[in-house]
Amino acid sequence: MAVITISEEFGTESEKVAIQTAQRLGYEYVGKQLIAEIARELHISESEAEVFRKTAQSRILRFVDRFTCSIVQKVVDREHGCLDDNSYYETTKKLVENVYDAGDAIILGWGSQCLLRGKPGTLHVRLVKDDATKIQEVMRNKNLDHNAATALIEKDEGDLREYIKHYFNEDWNNANLYDLIIDMEKNSVEKAVDLICDNVKYKVQ
Repeated sequence: MAVITISEEFGTESEKVAIQTAQRLGYEYVGKQLIAEIARELHISESEAEVFRKTAQSRILRFVDRFTCSIVQKVVDREHGCLDDNSYYETTKKLVENVYDAGDAIILGWGSQCLLRGKPGTLHVRLVKDDATKIQEVMRNKNLDHNAATALIEKDEGDLREYIKHYFNEDWNNANLYDLIIDMEKNSVEKAVDLICDNVKYKVQ
């Protein structure tokens, strides 16, 4: 029994890697659906849960205070007042730990490399790609100029970086958080799946 966590940089085809690895190993893939589970736990819409995940910094708390908790008007259980980042963190933590307890799963994102750090039977994977390559790909695929492509990547990765910093006080790029770092500029999705499957066998209990 093992659990694989995958941390992604922009444009690394992480979902394809996660899904194909799960299919190869017969594991459960936990990605976007975790948003739905968090929404059910907190009694908010999936879109609200996604917004909250992407704006983990205190600015979202100031927004919530200013507009009298307008982001959580759909909350059914108002026992604790408005949604705060601690309740979000605790819910995410519980759900990721539940996945770990069940075993044989792949978790994409959610700070799972931090939440499950040091846990036996875990393989923490990081997918990376050269910045210049990412920019060129975005320029080509989205028909953007260099500045716009750079801004898009920085926004996406900035949200992920701040999420890890805010909740775990960790550097998203800290190599010590990962057992396996795969350069997706040099490796195809299929090769990345091979590498993960080759490494996870040493983590199976």
